[in-house]
Amino acid sequence: MPALPAPPLRVLAVCDEWLPARGGLSTLNRSLCVALAAAGCEVFCVVPGASPQERDDAAAVGVSLVVSAALPGMSERQALMRRPPLAGGIVPDVVIGHGRITGQIAKSLADDHFPGARRIHCVHMVPDEIEWHRLGQQDDAGMRADERSRTELDLASDAALAVPVGPRIDAWLRRDLRGLDVTPPLVRLDPGFDGVDAVTRRVPEGREQIMLMGRVNDARIKGVDLAARAVGHALGLNHPFTEWDLLVRGAAAGTSEELHARLLRWIGHRAANVIVRPYTTDRAALRRDLLSTSLLLMPCRVEGYGLVGQEAIMAGTPVLISDRSGLGALLREVLPAELAHRVVVPVDRDDKVDVPVWGHRIAAVLLDREAAFATAAAVRDIMASERTWARATGRLLDGLGPFSG
Repeated sequence: MPALPAPPLRVLAVCDEWLPARGGLSTLNRSLCVALAAAGCEVFCVVPGASPQERDDAAAVGVSLVVSAALPGMSERQALMRRPPLAGGIVPDVVIGHGRITGQIAKSLADDHFPGARRIHCVHMVPDEIEWHRLGQQDDAGMRADERSRTELDLASDAALAVPVGPRIDAWLRRDLRGLDVTPPLVRLDPGFDGVDAVTRRVPEGREQIMLMGRVNDARIKGVDLAARAVGHALGLNHPFTEWDLLVRGAAAGTSEELHARLLRWIGHRAANVIVRPYTTDRAALRRDLLSTSLLLMPCRVEGYGLVGQEAIMAGTPVLISDRSGLGALLREVLPAELAHRVVVPVDRDDKVDVPVWGHRIAAVLLDREAAFATAAAVRDIMASERTWARATGRLLDGLGPFSG
């Protein structure tokens, strides 16, 4: 009698939302779930709540959303730690948590409810880097960085698989896990650049637009001030003079007017045209912004990865990416050196150095937009070929090893 086919691997991801309203973590979780479903896994994602739109979106990509079973008075976090109401008493083979946001919850589910499941801990940031740029808070930056780093390392140390996102986080995790008694298998996750239609991009008509995208409440971390000052520097180099618009998509509710005024001060040029729009998760609106933009800037002073820049690359939009980001490191790793040099820009964390460097690069891109869009197409094509979601999920599943039927 022929052997029966093995049942599909059952994967349970834990996230604080399905459609990304809070930022990059949920964006990556959704993409990873979609890719695992495409790889033949049976994928569930437990979330605190789900709108009809979210349920429809998940079902369309082969993922089952499971709403946590809250009791009266429970917080969302407490509810997520309860055994999720999986239909038919399904038991997952794999439980996935993301950083300190849902990593502890995934560990609780695996330890308390699904002891036979293998746990994956995804690491999205390096607290020792980022917390030192979040100064002025009530607690001490060093203590905060130490506590959050220990949390990430402890959650990674006894996972079946530790998964840093991109090369920068991978380098930190590999180094700091060596000091622990138990070192887990570690597989780097490079997010896929495939999954969108590679439309032929033309240079947008009308006035040139430069864009910053993503949450901009941490202006120093994201380099919002550096971007604005560099645009002002580029405007001073703009001969013969043409007008440019700076679009900042990512203002928190109630902060648009203040951010607009700060941007004008940072730019310091009378010809500056600044547009501030609120943060949104509307993918159609974001794609419209990208398709009307001649240049996206990601001048972060520190960034674990940088999904915002990746989205722009996938849309065929010209980019300038900080070399302090995981995305910048990945582009340098994959692209030919000459091509990487066109899109990855150093950030020395000294405005006297960084502003003119970024200003000259901005001016050069907008001076020859035809060449910039040709570069963007080449970057997109190479990255979509070399870094796919099928490759990423294949590496994860291989890292987990064989499962018994």
